Amino acid sequence: MHHNHSINNHPGALSKHRSRRVNAARILETTRCSIVVQAGAALTRSVLGAVQRLAQKGVRNVKIRAVASQSDEETVELIRTVGQQSDAFALLGKNTAPVKAGLVHLRALGKPVIALVSDVDANVRSTYIGADNRAGGQLAGFILGRRLERESDARVALIAGNLSYRCWEDREIGFRSLLRRRFPQVKIVEVVAESDSPRAIYEAALRVLSNDRWIGGIYNVAGESHGLAQAIDEIQLPYRPLYITHEFDEATEPLLRAGAIDFLITENLESIVRVVKRFLVGLRTGVARYGEVNLVPIELISKFNLQLRTTP
Repeated sequence: MHHNHSINNHPGALSKHRSRRVNAARILETTRCSIVVQAGAALTRSVLGAVQRLAQKGVRNVKIRAVASQSDEETVELIRTVGQQSDAFALLGKNTAPVKAGLVHLRALGKPVIALVSDVDANVRSTYIGADNRAGGQLAGFILGRRLERESDARVALIAGNLSYRCWEDREIGFRSLLRRRFPQVKIVEVVAESDSPRAIYEAALRVLSNDRWIGGIYNVAGESHGLAQAIDEIQLPYRPLYITHEFDEATEPLLRAGAIDFLITENLESIVRVVKRFLVGLRTGVARYGEVNLVPIELISKFNLQLRTTP
C-alpha cells in the first residue's frame, strides 16, 4: 500500500515580462512531479513529512506527490507507472541497473529526472538535489582521525552494506580517502552486512566487535543504527568507541539523546524539498538547468545542539 502526500496547485497569473514567458497554455497547466522513496522506514516517513509540510504552504501551479516503495521490484514498477503519468520524476532509491534503465526510459520520453538525497549515475538523471555525500564521509573520517591520531594501534570499524545506494558508496569513498591522506596510521576494520536490516547489521557488528574489542571508532555509512547500538551495548567494550552515522530522524534522535550515537551527519529535508520546488518552477519558466548539481549544506548534530532541531 502506498503512502503519499500531495502539494496542490493554485492558479497563477502570467508573468508580465515577455522575455521570461512561455506560451499561455503551458503557464495555465499544473506541473506534476512524482517522488518515489525507497529507504528505511524512518527516513521515508521524514521525506513524506517534508513534502506534506510544504503542501500545507501551497505551491502555485505545481503538484508534488510522494510515494513510498517497499521493495526493489515496486520501485521499478513505480518508475514505469507514476513516472510516465508525471511531468517530472524524482527518486530517492538505489543505483541499480533496473532502476537506471527505468530512468533512462523516462528521460527518453522527455521527462526530467531528479535524484534526491542519494545520487544515481549522472547520465540517467537531469539533476541531483541533496548533500555532498563524499564530503560527509570525509567529515566522519576527519573527526575519527583527529580522535585517534595519537594512539599507536588505532582502528575504526566501517559499517557498510552492499552499497546499492550511491550515497553509501560516496560516503565510504570520502571516508577512506580522507583517512588514507590525513591519518594513514588509522586502520579500517570492515563490517560488511548482508543487507541493511537492523538484524543483519547487528549480527555483522557483533562478530567483528567481539573479535576486536579495542575499536576506537565506528562509522556507519548506511544510517541504520538500532542494530549497531544494540551490538555495542551488549559487547560492553573496554572503552566506548566514538560512533558517527547519518540521517536525523525519529529512529536516530532518541539514540543521539541517550548517548548511543555521538554525531549525526545529515541534511535538512525541508531545504531539499524547497530546491525541488524551485527546480519545478524553473521548468515552467524555462530557466531550469539540466545536469546541474544542487547541493544543500551538510549538518553535524550532537545531543548538545539538538535544541536547534526538531524531528523531521
